[in-house]
Amino acid sequence: MSQAVGALDITLVCGATTLAAQQYHFITLHTDGTAIVCGAGGVSIGILQNTPAVGEAARVRVLGTSKLVMNAAVDEGVPIKSIAGGAGTPVTSDEDYAGAIDLEAATAQNDIVEVLLTHMYYATT
Repeated sequence: MSQAVGALDITLVCGATTLAAQQYHFITLHTDGTAIVCGAGGVSIGILQNTPAVGEAARVRVLGTSKLVMNAAVDEGVPIKSIAGGAGTPVTSDEDYAGAIDLEAATAQNDIVEVLLTHMYYATT
């Protein structure tokens, strides 16, 4: 069963696109400082904890553990990066940005698992 132990959440304004369907997805900053969903391989600032509409407060977990929607099956201990739409997928190459490390196995697409937020570039060598 997934859990989340938050150490630090920050609040940002939801940008020009609603995040109502993006709870537990990677989030990044738009150039105007608002929260938007992270793109494929993007540098995430954290994981969205609520479901804000445009202009509402987006609560983003930046430290601790969080739930994360996964794009594929993955084992525990695997570094995770963002795909388009902000779901998590395993890091696949050197110098990918890993926004989290998976703490429990995902068995299928759209599983929600606990991850440890990391904010690091991953190197396989």
